[in-house]
Amino acid sequence: MSDLNIKTDVVIIGAGPAGVCAALSLLTYSSLHVVVLEQSDFSQVRVGEHVSDSLFALLDYLKLQKSDFPAHCFLPCYGDTTYWGSDLPRVRHAIFSSENASVQLDRESFDFTLIEQLTARGGTLIPRTHCTVSQQDSEWLLQCTHPTQAPFEIRARYLIDASGRNSSLCRQLGGQSHKLDQLMGAGCFFSCKEQTEGAQEQLIESTEYGWWYGARLPNQQYVATFFSDSDIISKLRLNQRQHWQHLLQQSQHLKRLVKDYTTLSVHPWLRNAASQYSDASTLRNYLAIGDAACAFDPISSMGLGFALTSACHAARLVISELEQQQNLMQATAVTQARQLYQQDLHTHFASYQQLRRHFYQTEQRWLHAPFWQRRQAG
Repeated sequence: MSDLNIKTDVVIIGAGPAGVCAALSLLTYSSLHVVVLEQSDFSQVRVGEHVSDSLFALLDYLKLQKSDFPAHCFLPCYGDTTYWGSDLPRVRHAIFSSENASVQLDRESFDFTLIEQLTARGGTLIPRTHCTVSQQDSEWLLQCTHPTQAPFEIRARYLIDASGRNSSLCRQLGGQSHKLDQLMGAGCFFSCKEQTEGAQEQLIESTEYGWWYGARLPNQQYVATFFSDSDIISKLRLNQRQHWQHLLQQSQHLKRLVKDYTTLSVHPWLRNAASQYSDASTLRNYLAIGDAACAFDPISSMGLGFALTSACHAARLVISELEQQQNLMQATAVTQARQLYQQDLHTHFASYQQLRRHFYQTEQRWLHAPFWQRRQAG
């Protein structure tokens, strides 16, 4: 790679599900050349995810079958028990979904299967790569560095930003980002001793400082995560195992559920879970997808489904735009399609904000507490 400078049609920054699915869509429905860049070495712990079973329709669009994934990748989950607004339990489905069934993912197996499909279909993936992005005339220029290779350049006709909610790429390029909160998750994995068959349920439990989420994962594991604002996470020192365990013991219900489980995490992991929306309508030949476009509160169970949906929609738009760039008569239609994509993101996020506000306002027991005060007004 030391003397290799790459010229491609589309470069995608981020090899999470959004970025890889955008690449798969481009490779499946066009002859465009696609390069995916990833900063990490894929060693980061992946948290299991609860998604609607409509996921399989999206995978079908990408020419992927359930059988393409390991057998343990999908665990049935038909609802959750919630202690929210009351000490009495309520059983419900994901609050933003009307589906009758859902699944808990083994995220590591899911993500790596997508990556295997990406390379099998002719896409190029370059991990452990950092880049500086600029636009020159009608091309994107990426100055890339790699820990074991000499610096190299990538020139691309189109840039898709799938770098996640932690990314500042949109702002660096002149777009805008609107952040709703400072939500974070602090979690640990457990090993379950007993063998459990059939449908699984999640547990959600609100407390004075935030709320707990617990769910069975494939491979006889369980995940417990506490969600609160970053300043509260820091004040409670939840990055330290003893403080995280102490807070867990203050819960009323989750502590009983995991009391016989063995903790697997040496230290709690921390994840950015803030809600935010990016506006990139002023940028040419650029689209943001997944969390880089709209990031949602995990209580919504919207993250992965939106990542895949936005990836597929963006890929169709990119195909249309690149194929029609030489046709001046269709340029207006392409511009309108881009504007509609951004408007749809804005409308989707505005609707989500209303649902988020309504849901948090149903909890009235700790109105004096900073976490809940901040959410009463939205």
